[in-house]
Amino acid sequence: MTDDLAAVQAHIDSLPEPRRSQMQHLHDVITAAIPDADVTMFDYSGPLIGYGTYDYSNSKGDRTGRWFSVGLANRKGYISLYSMAQRDGGYYVETLTEGFGGAKTGRSCLNITKPELVDDDAVRNLARESWDQYSGGFARFERKKA
Repeated sequence: MTDDLAAVQAHIDSLPEPRRSQMQHLHDVITAAIPDADVTMFDYSGPLIGYGTYDYSNSKGDRTGRWFSVGLANRKGYISLYSMAQRDGGYYVETLTEGFGGAKTGRSCLNITKPELVDDDAVRNLARESWDQYSGGFARFERKKA
């Protein structure tokens, strides 16, 4: 994990087109939406840009770390947009139905295969919702029972 905006920009600049422009655009939308959030590089199955970091611990308190409220990662066939935000006993992204055309929903992420179909306002709202929940620190939640 590196708290270095230069490292984030170098990572984006290292990507081939059109992915470089797509990642830069999403990065710009996220940073404009949550300007008070720090921006940090993580290694999570490859380089990942984390926005709005917070400290966490597991329920037993024997494992601690630092994580992000919003994340952005270039993957081989898609861009992953992560959100740790919670809603109705699950992850916020699991409740989203509009604004992310061509995206597949994971447990805490959207895998975007067609970035041109993603609505900037939807990204802004996702980033704000996530950062609003974590800007004051980590809050554990209970997942809904299936």
